[in-house]
Amino acid sequence: MAFEWVSYFTCNNCGLEKPSPEVPYDRLGYAVCPACGVETRPAGVEPAKVPTLADGY
Repeated sequence: MAFEWVSYFTCNNCGLEKPSPEVPYDRLGYAVCPACGVETRPAGVEPAKVPTLADGY
């Protein structure tokens, strides 16, 4: 008898709960909510601002 553990993703924005294998992940490996599109990040970390041509770089 085999038992397979399944971890769940819970969106802090909309409350969606889904098995982790059914949730898409971004290129850095963070989960992206399939319902509202919010990307997860570690607490207190803001996405880095990448300079663009519009910034004069």
